[in-house]
Amino acid sequence: MAAAMLIDHYARTFLASAERGGLDPALVAEGRVPVAGRYDGMALSVISRNAKLMMGDELCGLTAHPLRAGAFALMCEIGTLSATVGEALDRAFRFYAVATEDMALTLADDGAHDAVVTVSIPDTGHDPARMLPGWWLIFWQRFAQWLMGEKFAAIAAELPGEPAVPMREYLEVMGCDCRFGAEMALLRFPRSILARRVVRVPADIPRFLAHRSVDMLTVDDVGDGLVTAIRSRMRAHLESHHALPKLETLAEGLGMCGQTLRRRLEAEGSSYRALKADVRREVALLCLHDGSIPISQIAARAGFAEANGLARAIRAWAGVSPTAYRRMVLDQTGQTAAH
Repeated sequence: MAAAMLIDHYARTFLASAERGGLDPALVAEGRVPVAGRYDGMALSVISRNAKLMMGDELCGLTAHPLRAGAFALMCEIGTLSATVGEALDRAFRFYAVATEDMALTLADDGAHDAVVTVSIPDTGHDPARMLPGWWLIFWQRFAQWLMGEKFAAIAAELPGEPAVPMREYLEVMGCDCRFGAEMALLRFPRSILARRVVRVPADIPRFLAHRSVDMLTVDDVGDGLVTAIRSRMRAHLESHHALPKLETLAEGLGMCGQTLRRRLEAEGSSYRALKADVRREVALLCLHDGSIPISQIAARAGFAEANGLARAIRAWAGVSPTAYRRMVLDQTGQTAAH
């Protein structure tokens, strides 16, 4: 199961909060126990739902004050009544500003190419693991994807505290570089997403909120779209050839000419060049998070013609050399690096 350790961490955090609130963990979990030492996606779904219902708090006791049941569903309805993703997020954040004083949400435009969502939750001791800011940050990315009916890749994420599981799981779920130790949770993604049309209506909400096993990598009723399909083909080609496919090769595989593919990517707010950079970044960061892969091999795996290309790219993304970046992430997880 993808992100299995992160799912287990979330389940245990909700259970611990319920127990601090005087509830019997066995009742909250409906008798479910860890399988091979970990709670699975269905257990997380059961535990999070029951913790909210039994505690009468949609924030599960992880903040100083409870949030009344029904707030989340109403926020979703507000989102579906919006014209664009940006409008939906803005309305949702203003709603929560009225509903709770324990969570501050902002949506900003950095004036360049990125939109920025922040989640700030005071450290009052109710959430010792500082899990809730990251939980909500992941949700807002998934909610935006659901509203527009299509996945998109984030550019970067920042989270408070220390990673509770190996960094590769956060990278797998968020699809971008994740840094810890920040004052607040922050998600950076393409500004063009804010202008995407909302394709959901209130009648879609019951299915969105339906009780089901938690899957950290998929969003219900969200198609992959052309951008995700191209990204997937690029990754597969890179893995087998250690080089990215040409635009014409991708277009031919999709039954269209290169110019048509270029226009369709532009219509979705992307480009062949941007997707190449995204895939290279994703593969390079995943390899750097795996201490068993020598840095000397990562440039080829990520499609760079030479090691200097990898070094320049990592410095542009993370501000440090590949070696320094690897040391930073491996120090957080206790791994040792290959040479």
